Amino acid sequence: MPILYRSDWGAIPPVKTLPVSKRLKGVCLHWMGFPVRTEDPVRLVRSIQRNHMAPPKEWWDIAYNELIAQDGTVLEGRGLLYRSGAQGSTATNRAYIAIGLLLGDGDVPTDEIIQAVRERIAVIRFFQPQATKVVGHSDLKPTTCPGFHVRALILKGAFEPNYADAPAPSSLTDQVADLERRVPA
Repeated sequence: MPILYRSDWGAIPPVKTLPVSKRLKGVCLHWMGFPVRTEDPVRLVRSIQRNHMAPPKEWWDIAYNELIAQDGTVLEGRGLLYRSGAQGSTATNRAYIAIGLLLGDGDVPTDEIIQAVRERIAVIRFFQPQATKVVGHSDLKPTTCPGFHVRALILKGAFEPNYADAPAPSSLTDQVADLERRVPA
């Protein structure tokens, strides 16, 4: 599973950041809510960030902590160390990491997206074992996000790290070590 950090995709620096809560409840999954018709996730994520930071929204940064492309590539959004801006309220942004799936209406999540979500949830739970919930945006507020297919997979438990093949311990260890290296001093 390739990971592209902010510097890899040319992120605009955030206006402001807040640290992630030390008492996360879990992960909230999102979709883009528009047809995703590009094979270039870097271009799409740059566009999403510009949209989130420009008027009328004027958010501090891209709303999601991470985004996952259909091929399983993970793109760092705000990062796992910073509070989300995607859930719709301060309380829910504080309680959940936001993972944005680069899917549109009617898109079925690929096996690669599902596996990447499992691996990222395993990393989050390594640092915060109490972060056990996996919810869709529509579980936190009235919305069609994250779409029918993602909601069905959440209900089935398909995004749980132990649902099928859990990430190999060496893969998880490498991801955790990489995140630890990125912790600001």
